[in-house]
Amino acid sequence: MTVDTASAYLSRRFPSYDVFGARITPTTAHDLLEIVRAHVEASEQCIVASQNLHGLRVLQDDLAFRTLHGLPETYVHIDGMPIVGLCRLAGVPARRDHRVTVLDVIWPLLHLAATLRWRVFWIGGTATVQRLGLAAVRSRVPGLEVDGVCGYFDPGDEAGADVARRLAEYRPHVVLVGMGMGRQERWILSHRHTVAPACFFTVGACLEYVAGTTPTPPRWMGRLGIEWLFRFAADPARFWRRYLVEPWLVAGMILRARRREERVR
Repeated sequence: MTVDTASAYLSRRFPSYDVFGARITPTTAHDLLEIVRAHVEASEQCIVASQNLHGLRVLQDDLAFRTLHGLPETYVHIDGMPIVGLCRLAGVPARRDHRVTVLDVIWPLLHLAATLRWRVFWIGGTATVQRLGLAAVRSRVPGLEVDGVCGYFDPGDEAGADVARRLAEYRPHVVLVGMGMGRQERWILSHRHTVAPACFFTVGACLEYVAGTTPTPPRWMGRLGIEWLFRFAADPARFWRRYLVEPWLVAGMILRARRREERVR
C-alpha cells in the first residue's frame, strides 16, 4: 500500500462519525492493528486515540484534545460501553466488540511490532513504573526493540527537550504515550512532527498495569463493560470524581446536544 492510498483506503474502511460532538471511529482490536500496520508500511503517520465518558468531559474544556481528535490522521476508538450506547443512540453502527481498551490491544500490538521489527518508544509512568514496565515488556515479548522515558516531565523545559531529542535519535515506528487523558493528547499535538512518520497511540495508565504496580481488572469485567467498578474499588480517591460525578455532567451535555439537534430539525 502506497503513501498516496493508505489514508484514503483506511478512511473508507473505517469511517469516523460525529457522536454528540465527539468524533468516533468504530473499530475492533484487530482493526486497530490493521490501521497501524498499514500506516507504518506506507511510511505514513497516524494517531490512535480513545474516547470514553471521561474523555467526553475533557473534550468540552480542552482545545488541544478536540483538535487532535479532529485531525484527518486520527482514529478515535471506543474505550467504554457507554460510548457504544451513545453511538447507537446517534444512529452510528457500533457493536460490543468495538469497545476496545488499551489492555485489549497492547500485547497484540507489541507482538506485531516484534514480528515486523518495529521500534517502539513508550512515554509514561513514574521512573519506577517505567523501569518495571519495560522490563516486563522485554520479558514477555522477546526480540522487541523498545525504549522509553518517564511521563512526568515538563514539555517546555530541558527534560521535555531531551525527550524530543531521544525520540528523534531513536526513530520509532510506534510511540505509546501514557501521560493521562488531556495531557497526552496535548503532547502529541505539539510533537507529532518530531518523529515523522511514526504512529502515535494514546495508552493512559497502561504501563502501570504492565508493570504490576496497579492491579489489572479481570478481562471478563471488560467484556461486560464494568471495569470501572474494579478501578474505583481499587483506588476510590483517584477515581471517585471520574466515575461518580463526571457521568452526570456528560449526561447533561448530551441532553443539551439532543435539544439543539431537535431545534435544528
